[in-house]
Amino acid sequence: MVPAMLRITLSFLLVTSLSTLGCGADSVAEDEPSPGVPQGGKFDSQQGEGLPSVCAGIRGNGELIFAHFASLARLSEHYGLLDAAAGGSSASITIFLTESMYLNSALRTCREGVCSREEAGVRAAFMFKSLQGYAGVLATTEEGVALMQLGPIVQQATADGIGALFADGNLEEGRQALVALFESDDLKSIINPEVLALLTESPDPAFHAQEIWDALSGFGSFAADDPKILIRPGILDFAQIGRKLGRIANFYAAYGADPAGWADLLDQCAAPTKGLSWAEAAAHDADGSTCGDRFGALAGAYREMLLADEAAVKSRIDDPVSGSLTALISTSVLTGKAVETFETARADYLAARPFTLDVDFDDIRFGYWGDENILADLGANPTQTYDEKTGRFMNLGTTTWATALSFSPAEPGLARALEIDDSRVSAGGWSDLAPTLVLRNMGCEKVIYVTRKGGESNFAQSVAKLLGMTIKQQNNLFALNQDSSFRKSIDESDAVWCTDWNAFQGTDIAGISADAYNAPLQTRDPHFTEGKNAYVNVTNSADAPGCTSGVLPAAE
Repeated sequence: MVPAMLRITLSFLLVTSLSTLGCGADSVAEDEPSPGVPQGGKFDSQQGEGLPSVCAGIRGNGELIFAHFASLARLSEHYGLLDAAAGGSSASITIFLTESMYLNSALRTCREGVCSREEAGVRAAFMFKSLQGYAGVLATTEEGVALMQLGPIVQQATADGIGALFADGNLEEGRQALVALFESDDLKSIINPEVLALLTESPDPAFHAQEIWDALSGFGSFAADDPKILIRPGILDFAQIGRKLGRIANFYAAYGADPAGWADLLDQCAAPTKGLSWAEAAAHDADGSTCGDRFGALAGAYREMLLADEAAVKSRIDDPVSGSLTALISTSVLTGKAVETFETARADYLAARPFTLDVDFDDIRFGYWGDENILADLGANPTQTYDEKTGRFMNLGTTTWATALSFSPAEPGLARALEIDDSRVSAGGWSDLAPTLVLRNMGCEKVIYVTRKGGESNFAQSVAKLLGMTIKQQNNLFALNQDSSFRKSIDESDAVWCTDWNAFQGTDIAGISADAYNAPLQTRDPHFTEGKNAYVNVTNSADAPGCTSGVLPAAE
């Protein structure tokens, strides 16, 4: 059974959510490839004859991930399905779920036959909205916990009084309580085995117990002021987190789910709920039953089937990145001597000895997984873009979503730096939080940057400093008052979706979603400003740092 506090926390977070999501656009031929699939190694738009390709660079945002769903849905509602997407950290999860929705045959099959692009977009809108419904129906499941990352675990630890034990100096009791929590039936499948090993086998149990508690209790702070966050084991096993998220992806892709059930649900509920929040959409009557009830029945039946014989269902997590939606998933990579330094520091930390992590930032690369042919082209820098970020490009090759989701969302603080192989170590997807330049280099004609107000992430800059970044390199990468990589990334966007998600706590899903869904779109491009379905909240300038080129945060 799931502990009562964990059930209450998840139910509160998810049932009170008020996400308002959407999508939309013109016609899709039945025998055309899925949007954005690389054709012959090149990027081809599937928007339709005469329409430019539309791609989204998505800024990772940790536990604020519901802002992604709302933002992308509103954009899709007005400008169509995406041809490609790029991102790291939590954005990798968002892209994984988006591709899953696009794989569902019911997305493009309407009652009359092949859906128009506008109809397909509206159907995708309902699927985005229903993520809240899925989480609400299955809030107490492993995948529900996985979607919320460490939040529910922190709540449970607090309810169990573990924090009080550490505060009072009862380190041994605290250690035992952490072991009991992490070995519970509710959590053990997503807890990093390295953490349990450290708590039970450490040469200095009190020291390492305090370390693990500090990591857990600091969730959400995104503090990166100590190099130990790169070598201390993280609480979560991101390989298993990916497996749990794969269950959600399977449902939306109809891998083992009922495509006829999906088609009926979307026929009944997609068009009538266009523009509505999930709460409103779920309450809509569809031939005697609400859309929420219909969705809940479909999701519940899927999970019953899954648990009866999960091994019989092909998992989306084992599909290749960029298999049906062109995707670039990023992570930072330690190479060369930085790997040796990391290994030595990690051995010292595990032995409870003092350590140093003196890394040269020249050994840090910005890696991307995706289609091998597109990555090869990116390595040649076809647009001849010269900046600090582009110059650190590393082709990580083609891989599965299982691999990408094991590394990119595993940010320092949530996870230690993780070995990709013997010569490369991933330090998480903070490295390209404005992934518009790689999309432009890939050939995207219209690039939307989904982001929030504010300067470049203090977290990303702090991690880079821990990895040896100099002041000059910092300015070259992040400064908004000069020709930095960050500023170039804004300048190369045709449109910027400018949310204010940093104004919200991760638990305020309703506020996050409402803000993201109604955010201003900064653009002068006629593709986004004209047409019968153009978004109304469009501005030439949001006058916001991080969204508007040259506008600085108040502190700068």
